[in-house]
Amino acid sequence: MRLLGTASLALNRIWATKIRSLLTMLGVVIGVAAIVALTSIVDGASQGINKSLATLGTNQLNVTSMFPDALSELDARALAELDEVSVMFVQSVNEGTIATGDTRVNARLVGVSSQYFEAVKPDIAIGSYLSSSSYAASAKDVVFGGDAAGDLGLTKDMLGKTVKLNGQDFRLVGILDDQVGFGTSGRVYVTLDAARKLFSQYPYVSSIVVQAKTPEQVDALQFSADALLRERYGLTAEAETRYTITNQANLIAAVGSITDTLGLLLTGIAAISLIVGGIGIMNIMLVSVRERTREIGVRRAIGAKQSNILTQFLIEAIVLSLAGGVIGLILGEIAAFALAIIGDWVFAIRLDTVMLALGFSLLVGVVFGVWPARTAAKLEPIDALRFE
Repeated sequence: MRLLGTASLALNRIWATKIRSLLTMLGVVIGVAAIVALTSIVDGASQGINKSLATLGTNQLNVTSMFPDALSELDARALAELDEVSVMFVQSVNEGTIATGDTRVNARLVGVSSQYFEAVKPDIAIGSYLSSSSYAASAKDVVFGGDAAGDLGLTKDMLGKTVKLNGQDFRLVGILDDQVGFGTSGRVYVTLDAARKLFSQYPYVSSIVVQAKTPEQVDALQFSADALLRERYGLTAEAETRYTITNQANLIAAVGSITDTLGLLLTGIAAISLIVGGIGIMNIMLVSVRERTREIGVRRAIGAKQSNILTQFLIEAIVLSLAGGVIGLILGEIAAFALAIIGDWVFAIRLDTVMLALGFSLLVGVVFGVWPARTAAKLEPIDALRFE
């Protein structure tokens, strides 16, 4: 009961000086809000990137041409024959113009083989992917990425209508959802045959994508693909290549490592605000000890022990710090949510971040509250009563 009474006295004291208490905890509020907001932003951005990369599959290799004539369809067919390969598709990427009515914009035109949409599976917003009939020699169907469709002002009513790509007529069959798919933004997709006719690139391609049968075979596939291409072009193991091979799993791991490091750095910077807030609490509590010296003397004179005084001041410091932590947590999550909407990334709340923020604010209250509490507890009753 005595502990409850001491806690009640501490809370009443804080409530009696509401404005002062609020200003005292402001440093902790800012520190916790900064930690929560920054870690939520980093986590959300990381989840968004990893989710986008995962849509391409962790068992996928991208062989990208560094020069217009570095890779050919014959290379793609040779890679498709490797034992580890389950799916292979090629892309031919070029800059071009798209137009409908009086609107004309620039876009990235991408010719893809028939396995592309089956392997990548970007979300479709309107219509459908390029179908098997789209790959007939005379077919001229087109699928737009969401941003490209928005630039041109395309709507659902335009499905089946004619859109001009580099002056040639194509039939709009679908629009992708750029929010979920990865790498579709601002792109316009046609068949590989249509891309050949638009840009006269045959037999060269921009990239070849191969998927291993299992994620465990990706490293072996990367070695086999590189060895095959070097053999085809007569390159030694040390010679520079005219292509790059990107391992999707390694890319995801690299992104995770970067975001983890960035999150740790930002958290460390934000934690400085918490330390400054703790120093502010300690300073105000020391001032409070001086102001309440006679009160302490009276309490000691009527029987209060040093432990009671120490406990009261320590509870005040902890309550101030924890209250600041809770307010900062709420403000930080609100800020993170708003920035997630503005930045168009995933809003993430992690339990460990919440516990870290509250635990850190509790630690600040204890560490920076001990000195003022000990100072108050060590006052001699007679000296305290004489204090003016």
